[in-house]
Amino acid sequence: MINKNVELDIPCPECGYKRRLKIKELETNPKYVCRNCKKTVNLDSSKFVKDLEATFENTKSELRKAIKKLNK
Repeated sequence: MINKNVELDIPCPECGYKRRLKIKELETNPKYVCRNCKKTVNLDSSKFVKDLEATFENTKSELRKAIKKLNK
């Protein structure tokens, strides 16, 4: 399970300016205004959270593999 209080730097698709948002904020309100270019950014929160969870699971798997190699 992912800690949804973790903050991520989310880049604006228009100007690249990064805004720090909590996962739970993105999940409940995937729309925000870029502080740099003032454009409204709409994220697909369901896809974002699914992709994040998949990345997390892959990272855990890779970490387990690395630990097994170290213990040999």
